[in-house]
Amino acid sequence: MSLDPNVRPGLVTDRAACLRRFAEWVALADVVKASDEDLAWLYPGESYEAVAERWLASGAGLVLITFGSRGVWVVGRDASVHVPAPVVEVVDTVGAGDAFTAGVLAHLHHAGRLSREGVDALGAGDLARLLSYAVEIAAGTCIRAGAQPPYRYEGEPTPV
Repeated sequence: MSLDPNVRPGLVTDRAACLRRFAEWVALADVVKASDEDLAWLYPGESYEAVAERWLASGAGLVLITFGSRGVWVVGRDASVHVPAPVVEVVDTVGAGDAFTAGVLAHLHHAGRLSREGVDALGAGDLARLLSYAVEIAAGTCIRAGAQPPYRYEGEPTPV
């Protein structure tokens, strides 16, 4: 299972209940992706590393934290990796997070790692390849208006 809180503070009427539910979902997730903005609302003042370690300890298999133009950080059972974001001329960031997550899941699928066992076995090199692919997909979304991810027929690489 993949989980992205995609926090919308204006829609949350009971913050405590939201945090309880989210903690339950994290414990069930193989992949948890959150943005630095999500973390700032969910756990103000806590470092992303501390939150990620807590999520892993609760049962999550892989934790990815996105930082927009500052790249992405991932931590798994045995390694953590940071990959910078590609430099692109940004037209629209809508959909970039979802495109990033789709890239992560596509890469895991193509690598035969779209399972808890597969995610748990990812080493530093695997994580770097995963992030490199996913940030390219997100960047490809940012260079066009309106949440349009890149397509393979446009020359996007196949995840490997």
